[in-house]
Amino acid sequence: MHGSPQRRAGTGGRQHECRFRDGFAETLTGTPQGGVASPLLANIYLSVLDRHFARIWNTEMSPGWQRQARRRKGLPNYRLVRYADDFVVLVHGTKSEAETLKAEIGELLASKLKMTLSVEKTHITHIDDGFVFLGFHIHRRPWCDGRRVVLTIPSEPALASVMHKNKKLTGRSMTSLSLEEVLRSVNPVLRGWAAYSRYGASKRTFSYLGWYAWWRLLLWIRYKHPHLTWKQRRYYGADRITEGGIVLYNPAKMRVQRYTFRGAQISTPYNIDEVDPDGARFRRTNHDDVAFVGQISEYLA
Repeated sequence: MHGSPQRRAGTGGRQHECRFRDGFAETLTGTPQGGVASPLLANIYLSVLDRHFARIWNTEMSPGWQRQARRRKGLPNYRLVRYADDFVVLVHGTKSEAETLKAEIGELLASKLKMTLSVEKTHITHIDDGFVFLGFHIHRRPWCDGRRVVLTIPSEPALASVMHKNKKLTGRSMTSLSLEEVLRSVNPVLRGWAAYSRYGASKRTFSYLGWYAWWRLLLWIRYKHPHLTWKQRRYYGADRITEGGIVLYNPAKMRVQRYTFRGAQISTPYNIDEVDPDGARFRRTNHDDVAFVGQISEYLA
């Protein structure tokens, strides 16, 4: 394998985004990018970065009065947010302070992790301009009541990716399949992407994706049955593209649910020895495993 996945960092508040990439080294063995072991190895390797930022946050920026004191002294406040091999660094400060932090992170990566910053992938972005993280475009904008709010919207590359998958599944090469088989391929893609993206301001995006998916399948029907008249094709209206009891899934029906902050440390059945489930700051997660298995069984049926 040559190299490894891209690393990211950014800033929020009055802030910026920095993207990181490690150096390339030719090896005879390695972990394929996107493989099951890749996120696990990233969590193990990048735990050095987590501990570095956690130590600074706990000793110099927590509780809140310390952050206020730092700002009065002209010092920035910052925190790392990481998921597998993607991370952003949120900086409350000036652009020059973000650039200084970027240089410090580069030195840390080089000295402890033997990684280097990629010049073309590392940049600083103001929160008003926004940045892309985990498939969402995060930016701040004025609201109707005069406040400035941070919106999390599905990013254009993420939307383009799911549209491309839908296009491949409904292309001319798929006309040998039945409508039921195509629906069984398309629906999980639409439903899965909508379930992942529903925690942002995604309603308009879902409506557009539903419209696009309907037109793609209508075009597939035209490829498969070229002699159908337009009057006959009009039968396949919204929620009427169905066969074998399967209806084309409409992402616009996915309920948008804003994510509720449950604390910096969340209690799960796997960290009961480290996180007190009865603590005031902690909220224990509940997962309806029966319902989840039922949905998976339905998709595989």
